Amino acid sequence: MTIIVELPNQTGSGDPAIIDSSGHVVLIGANGSGKTRLGIWIEQHHERKFTVHRISAQKALTIPEFAQRKNLEEAEKDLILGRSDQHAAVDRKIHDRWGGTPATFLLSDFDKLLSLLFAKSSERDRKHTELTRLSQTYIAVPDAPIDTIVKIWGEIMPHREINFVDGKVLVRKSSEPEYHGKEMSDGERVALYLIGQCLCAPDNSLVIVDEPEIHLHKSLVDKIWNKVEELCQTKKFIYITHDLDFAASRSDANKIWIKSYSGNVWTWEIVPEEESLPADMILEVIGSRKKILFCEGDPGSLDATIYQIAYPRYHVIPRGGCDKVIESTKALRNNAALHHLDAVGIIDSDYRESDEITALLSHGIKTIAVAEIENIFCTKSVVRIVAEHLAQDPNRVIQEVIDFLISALVSEINLQISSMAERRIQFLLRAFSKSSNDKHGLESGLRVTMGRIDVNVIHDECKKAFDDAIASKNLDMLLRIYNRKKLPERISGILGLANGEYKKLLVRLMKGPKQDEVISALQTYLPSLQ
Repeated sequence: MTIIVELPNQTGSGDPAIIDSSGHVVLIGANGSGKTRLGIWIEQHHERKFTVHRISAQKALTIPEFAQRKNLEEAEKDLILGRSDQHAAVDRKIHDRWGGTPATFLLSDFDKLLSLLFAKSSERDRKHTELTRLSQTYIAVPDAPIDTIVKIWGEIMPHREINFVDGKVLVRKSSEPEYHGKEMSDGERVALYLIGQCLCAPDNSLVIVDEPEIHLHKSLVDKIWNKVEELCQTKKFIYITHDLDFAASRSDANKIWIKSYSGNVWTWEIVPEEESLPADMILEVIGSRKKILFCEGDPGSLDATIYQIAYPRYHVIPRGGCDKVIESTKALRNNAALHHLDAVGIIDSDYRESDEITALLSHGIKTIAVAEIENIFCTKSVVRIVAEHLAQDPNRVIQEVIDFLISALVSEINLQISSMAERRIQFLLRAFSKSSNDKHGLESGLRVTMGRIDVNVIHDECKKAFDDAIASKNLDMLLRIYNRKKLPERISGILGLANGEYKKLLVRLMKGPKQDEVISALQTYLPSLQ
């Protein structure tokens, strides 16, 4: 049976939109975007075409002392429809299962789930007994959902053993006494609940799971849902989440971004694919209400901290090295489905010449006015703020910083010159382009490229740049050209601070009472994004 999933027309009227439902579906959106209400719409819109089983985020996880024994038909109706008598029907499910308030009703059906699990085991045992009597030979016993749960549990939680005995759920830790399932942690109870609900949903049904990651440790989420999908091949899953990591983990699912909800009208769009960007990043940028700024560094790094404070109107995404910043910015700007997000990138100047800086600028990638982002903490205006905060003579401190940088640079001048020359040669080599689509074109292109590279000239130009900076004793020139990590840590002693304390103090000032003053000083060396 093919399950076709439809979503409401974004105009609020007209025929629903049919989405690609060859795989499972992930609905992702921020809190308040109407995700749960959309899940309810999907349930009510499809439930007369095929079985729809929605697992609410609002659920009680109380495990009863004993599961009530029921026959299979009674237990199935009770779990799926909310009641088991002659009045049980799809048309009454909104009242019987959801209490008339499907968006906010606290679903309390762990007891019904356990009753169905035991009923399925009993029915399996009854059928197996009948077949054995008829055949009078050994017949392998098929797994009931309870057996499957025990196996999954052993794979994902090897430190816990779960058993279902005489209407009870029993758990045992390694080498410890057995205890009742009602004493399990929230994560363990929700894992049992979700696995059981999905296994008990009828074949060829649509299973809607609201907040599939709730209460689960991140290390378990992928394992559980990968296993559930593997064991429920005849069922289609729709996951409703705001968790970017979970959404990205469903690599073969169709992802729908729920942007907003108003007056029973949802604004949504299909999440586009971009091979150059990780799936979780696509979800992050498409859900941002701000412009996107890619920068070097990692989350929580100095780069990210500075840019988040200096550019409050931008959503800052650290990408590690400069190559990733360049790749991500180009990918987002060049993707027809994403370029409206207005992405920019900022990287260190890192020995770059004006030609390379100009070329990068054409792709929305800007450079700072110092070699490394850390150098920005050593600029004259910033050092002055810290010195005054510590009640020290700022002019003396600035001069000592200049003297220190010159001395340090001179001590490694050959390394710095060769590194700058190496960087320029690499840029020229990357400009290689064949002149035609044959061997001669490759050879010709290589000759042209190599003809642009004169090592002696490049080395001499780099040496002159460093000599000029040293001779000028100009702090800005030194910081623009001196490519050395951790300069702020190295000047800590000049201000009487322990190694590394200078940067920490400045970050505190930047986040505290001197934020405006520090940011104003930093912005002199940061590119304008207007």
